[in-house]
Amino acid sequence: MDPHYRAVAPARHWAADRLAEAGIPPERRDLLVLLVSELVTNAVEHAWPPVILRVDVDDERIRVEATDSHRDEPVLRDAPPTDGGGRGVWLIDRLASDWGSQVDESGECKTVWFELRSDDHAGVTQFTA
Repeated sequence: MDPHYRAVAPARHWAADRLAEAGIPPERRDLLVLLVSELVTNAVEHAWPPVILRVDVDDERIRVEATDSHRDEPVLRDAPPTDGGGRGVWLIDRLASDWGSQVDESGECKTVWFELRSDDHAGVTQFTA
């Protein structure tokens, strides 16, 4: 395994801990950690270290950002089932309230972000037996 991919699991754990500390319920936390995993995987696959992960929680939304040292912005694809990858941005697009990316003023790095609004129940399902 490429050493950069080893950063994904610690990023997931770090984000899960920050979200738990912020009082995010487990079902929303699971969705957010999935999206963090996709965000960080995409960053380490298409950029160079370091990748800086930020989590910001307020009353209106949870925002997660990954900043990396590559200026190419992510591409939303509809990967065929036979492809081994290419679904991370698609998942973020479908499950987050909003997402986007921005290249910094120097043109040397970009930040990809997603948000889950407090009033948005995307990805939260319920099973009753």
